[in-house]
Amino acid sequence: MLEIKFFLDESDQYEDKPKHEYIMRYLMHHSIMGASVFEAKIGYGHKHHLHHPQNLGNVDENPIMIMFIDEEEKVELVLPHLKEVLNQGLIVKTKVERI
Repeated sequence: MLEIKFFLDESDQYEDKPKHEYIMRYLMHHSIMGASVFEAKIGYGHKHHLHHPQNLGNVDENPIMIMFIDEEEKVELVLPHLKEVLNQGLIVKTKVERI
């Protein structure tokens, strides 16, 4: 089994929809075993700009992480399209074990 994680901003769009919602629907459509969206309290990316949207008056976007898990064959089937949707950034792949 593989666990996949990737990061984006809450305001990112794909086909006029929030990118994280599009991705979750895509994963559900492909019967991926499980997926979650996590909102960060603070974070930074390759530009080393701190995003901390919880501060009053701050206009920063919420950093988001999407994580999903399934059998390696199914993960490898959906990854090419997800790479197109994400367009940039990192994808973290981790082998996991079901107990």
